[in-house]
Amino acid sequence: MKIDFRKIKVEDLAGNVDIIDVSKAFGNAIFNNACDRGEFDLSKPIYHDGEIDITEEQAKSLVKYTEVFKLVVYREAVKNALLNIKDEEK
Repeated sequence: MKIDFRKIKVEDLAGNVDIIDVSKAFGNAIFNNACDRGEFDLSKPIYHDGEIDITEEQAKSLVKYTEVFKLVVYREAVKNALLNIKDEEK
């Protein structure tokens, strides 16, 4: 399934939705902190392209990198986007 880190939805208290681009910050965080080659390899297309095709397992493994965001609202928005990735039924 595809996820576009240039278009992460963030909702405020009033229910208004903004779109944020976290591709550079998130890709860079993974690149500089990855201990797993698979995660390291995902950092480059996240940083350069923003949109990647990702499996449910890969998405879950990237959740730990959401801690790079100081603002909880951004952290939760990216975490929710990752946890909503589901593998297609065969």
